Amino acid sequence: MPVLARTLESAGLSTLLITPMPYWAEKIGTPRTLAVEFPFGHAFGQPGDKAMQRTILEEALHVLESIDKPGTVVHSEQVWPGSVKEAIRRWQPAKPSPIIAKLSPKFRDILRQNRKS
Repeated sequence: MPVLARTLESAGLSTLLITPMPYWAEKIGTPRTLAVEFPFGHAFGQPGDKAMQRTILEEALHVLESIDKPGTVVHSEQVWPGSVKEAIRRWQPAKPSPIIAKLSPKFRDILRQNRKS
């Protein structure tokens, strides 16, 4: 996404990344980011919740219009309706895929190292 965003930006098109992972958006250098602290796969809210989806879309358009400094991350004030832990638990498969099982320890190590610094 960041490479595509930067390519589109260089052609004069404004881009915005909507993500539940603002830390990584900052690290990889997206032009503009709206951080939505929702479970993965639900950046616009729960399925069927048109009001929340519209709210996130309107917020995203406002952020897209108002950010003038590249690399800016704006944190949404929207709150997930219900327990985030429960939503994450329901989203996760009972058994991780082979690639996730292999990479999870490495991701944990990276996060631990970053917390120390």
